[in-house]
Amino acid sequence: MTINRKITMSDENEAEVKPNEEMLAMAEQLKEAQANNDSMKLKMDQLLSETKKAKDLQREAEVVATREAEEKAKKDGDFQQLHKSSEEARQALEERLTELMSANANEKRNTAAIKISSELADGYNAELLSGFVASRLKYTDDGLKVVDAAGNLTVSTVDDLKTEFQADARYAALLKGNQSSGGSANGSSANNGKAKVMTRADFDKQSPENRMKFMTSGGAIHD
Repeated sequence: MTINRKITMSDENEAEVKPNEEMLAMAEQLKEAQANNDSMKLKMDQLLSETKKAKDLQREAEVVATREAEEKAKKDGDFQQLHKSSEEARQALEERLTELMSANANEKRNTAAIKISSELADGYNAELLSGFVASRLKYTDDGLKVVDAAGNLTVSTVDDLKTEFQADARYAALLKGNQSSGGSANGSSANNGKAKVMTRADFDKQSPENRMKFMTSGGAIHD
């Protein structure tokens, strides 16, 4: 009887090892995701700082450009050239400011896409999924918004977008808990002929649409 009890306790301990390992793996993934979020936040702060500097530079450049143009116009008596030079300087600074603001908006959109995809998928699958999620997001003056496939603003929320991706069969192979379906797809491909194999470098060169087609058709990636 004592021997049977020891075997039972050993079996129970072994059964507890796998959940504990899974919990440690999940904790490590959460730690990595937090580190990524902190890194993205630092980048956003840097972009905001650059935007503020650009505005300050714009005001300073406008003053300098106006003063220089006025002095030249007084000497040459060419007031039309004064106006033209000032306008060109203003437009150049506005274009630069627009570029910085656009980069800042894209960075915030991509950060949000990474966060959403990390909740839906793991590892490289989350990285791949984030590209598709980002195409459905837009950062505006009113904050993060969801757009349709054509880029038009919608009334959908971020939670609605998550649900949409979870229900879309095109992304099923990337989602958490569905990785086995990718194996089935690969097996099916093997039955119909030689399985598709692509190097990581070649895979990264593909468009997001071609990456998705490759993965959902049972393709395999190797380094």
